[in-house]
Parts: sequence; structure tokens; C-alpha cells
Amino acid sequence: MGPSRSRSDEFFRSVDRVVNWSLVQGELKDIHVSKMGAPSFQPLMLFKALLIQRWYDLSDPATEDALNDRKSFARFVGLPLDAKAPDHTTLWRFRELLIKRGLMEPLLAALMAQIETAGLILREGTLLDATFVPSAVRPPGAPRDLKQPKAPKGETAEPVTPPSQDKPLNPFKTGKRSRLDPDATWAKKGRKAYFGFKLHIAVDQERRIIRAHKVTAANVNDCVVGPDLVLPDGGAHYADKAYSSDPMRQILAKHGLADGVMQQGSKHYPLRPAQRRRNAILATVRYAVEGVFGEAKTRLGLARARYRGIKKVQFECDIVVFAFNLKTSTQNHLTCAPSHPLYHLKSRAYRHATLKSSTPITSKSAPET
Repeated sequence: MGPSRSRSDEFFRSVDRVVNWSLVQGELKDIHVSKMGAPSFQPLMLFKALLIQRWYDLSDPATEDALNDRKSFARFVGLPLDAKAPDHTTLWRFRELLIKRGLMEPLLAALMAQIETAGLILREGTLLDATFVPSAVRPPGAPRDLKQPKAPKGETAEPVTPPSQDKPLNPFKTGKRSRLDPDATWAKKGRKAYFGFKLHIAVDQERRIIRAHKVTAANVNDCVVGPDLVLPDGGAHYADKAYSSDPMRQILAKHGLADGVMQQGSKHYPLRPAQRRRNAILATVRYAVEGVFGEAKTRLGLARARYRGIKKVQFECDIVVFAFNLKTSTQNHLTCAPSHPLYHLKSRAYRHATLKSSTPITSKSAPET
């Protein structure tokens, strides 16, 4: 009887069954491994360390300690048990190298190709949504020259005159931008303001695989990015009112996709009762995408950006999407693979439910009764 395996070991073994690491290693072949001096770490080992960092929400120093302390982590990355793990500065330099060379895009493509080959994407529905990613820096405060000074006791302070509107205001001095993170912007949702960036995703409805994503500043409207996330083979596309626009509906019609975008009313053109009923039905479908954001923020460390600048935040979201898709694929591998007997049963049940609900997702509203 062999030694007992921990839960981490079982998870890593299931990951190894899903992904062919040689294809991932092929995308990292351009990263130079020095043949002189002390032996360097293999790029695949460092990339696996970055995945562990996301799965367990660790910092660079904590990742170094975990690789030295936990045998399951060392076995997964291919580190001999008697060898010292790469230190946190090595992880930092490797991350900077991935950003500089733009390697996350081909790495994601290599993973998605393997997921599609394994039959883990159903393509019968796509969920679109976006979430705010707060900046790593403190939001800029109001400018000092516009703050009202405190008057001494018994006296009245003179109001501060705002600057002239003839010349444009400096966004860094008016609190709209941060000098430490100039790519981050302000955005408002409801009564709450956010400072940072926004992650837009397109998720396979049944398998919860993120098939497309894009990172923008926080003030970019969802309807602007929505057409870029439409998947011609993604089936019906479901989205909330923020994606309601003519370009969005036109591109869905162009590809012959069912329109599941909720209708948005206005002050002068309120929604009709039939449109409100349609939105209520669509809301019961598109809400599932919130679980993807919930896991990314609570378990994969995306509750707040760790790095400054949109290029580094883009990389952070890329590695989170890679880690999320790989973890989700391992969870779905047994019941979602075409070779599994439950796969066809589950697919037939899903197609039957889709056909029953096909009427309310058309672009035309039902006539009022």
C-alpha cells in the first residue's frame, strides 16, 4: 500500500489528466534558460508556480514558502524534494517576462484548444457580463485647493472659488486619475463609485468555461465591448441591460444567434409589460455568470488588482482565466467528457430545456395581452 495522498495531490493529478503540459511548454520555449552559472529553473515549473499562486491566493513570498514546505506543491511543479524552490524575486522576474513578451494569449489558446478537443464546451449558450476590478492603489482624493478650509471658532470661513472652466482641468489634480496608476479610472454603478478596471467575459452557459474576455478601464461601457465578445458558435447570448444596443443586436442577427439581451427602458420610453416579463425570464438564465465572478474574486484573488497599469492587470486577469478554466475543466472532466455515459443524457436534457425556453429569447417582444 502506497503513501496516502492529500487533497492537493488529488487535485493536481486531475489537472494533469486534463492538460497536456508539453503543449504549454511549447509556448514557453522562447524563454531562455541559461546554460552557464547556477542551474536555472525551467519555465514550465515557474508557470505552474504562478497557477498555484492563483489557486491558493498566495503572494510571491508565500508561494516560495509553500513550494518549500508542501510536498504536493513541489511534485506538481516538478521540483525535487531535496531542492530549493525558486525565490519570490525569480517568480517576479518570470512574470515580468511573460508580460513583456505577451505570452499569455498563446498560452490561453493552447489550453482552450485542449479543452475543446476534450469536448468540455457545449456551445449551446453564452453568458456575457462584466465586473469591476479595483485598482491596487488608493483612489485619488479631492484636490487640496478645492477643499473647504476650517474656520477658527467664532468665525465664518470664506468659500473657495472653483477654478475657471475656460481651460481644461488636470485630471490628476481633480481626483479623476491617480499618478501611481494612471490607467485606472472612475466609474459609478447605482450609488456606488469604483476606481480601477473592468473585466468583461463570455462564459459557456453549461460548462462555465470562460471562452473570451477583455480588460478595459472602469469607465468603458459594457455595450461598447459586448460586440467583441460575441461568439459565432456560442448559441444564444444572454446579457443584462447594460449590453442593450443596436450594434450588439445587429451582430447577433448577423451570425444567426438568438438574442437573449435584456431590454433597457428610459424615462421617455419605459418598458412595456411584455418586455418586463421577458427581462424577468432572461434574468433567471444569465444570473449564473455571477458565480464565475464570485469564485474569481473570493478564491483566485481578483477581489482587487495586485499590480499597477492596464498591461499588468490584463496579465493578472489572463492568469486568473487560465487557472479558472483549468480548475473548472478538472471538475467537469468526469461528467462532461463525451465518453462518460452521463454526458449524452445531460446534453439531451439541456437541449430539451433550451427548446422549451426558446420563445422568450427572441429579439422581438411578445405582443401585449
